[in-house]
Amino acid sequence: MRKIKNFRINFRQREVLRLLKKTTQITEVTPQLEEAISQESQRLAKLITPAAIYETLQKEKLAQELSVSPPGNWVAASLYLITISNTIEEEIKEAQRRGEHILGHILHALSLEALEQSTNFVERLLEDEAKQETCDLSDRVPVAATEAWAKFFEVLPGEKIGVQLLDNGSLQPLFSSGGVMYWTPSKKQRSSR
Repeated sequence: MRKIKNFRINFRQREVLRLLKKTTQITEVTPQLEEAISQESQRLAKLITPAAIYETLQKEKLAQELSVSPPGNWVAASLYLITISNTIEEEIKEAQRRGEHILGHILHALSLEALEQSTNFVERLLEDEAKQETCDLSDRVPVAATEAWAKFFEVLPGEKIGVQLLDNGSLQPLFSSGGVMYWTPSKKQRSSR
């Protein structure tokens, strides 16, 4: 199992704006909105503490519950669990409590962006590892079923990065995610035989 903590997140303003439009009824981008996003991005970059753990298992060692829509020719699977901590979650609650709903929406969009950036970082690391073994990495497959999450946490102890599985099957902190990426033999390797 590999664990990575406190890696750097570079917020992409355009992506934050897209997420803001997607998750709210905000349709007009004003200079004030752009400035608020820029300021919050800079402030939160110092506050969030992204962390990830991941493990790659050979096909025969992966529990049946974790084999979610695998490709036909897979040989291994990487499980990943990522969080950006609960700092922003608390900030969102506080902004909502004060009636600063736009700020709360901005913080929510920044949280989603930070989680996506964190997941992209881990995916790049796994792609490099797969290439070293002459394999390609599949797209991410999320874990949805509660039974699968229970098995997932047997492989990846979430407490190592401060993530826990709640009785209702959701993750805590809220801005956490996990999934599976499958390794398949590289097309280049197959075609050279």
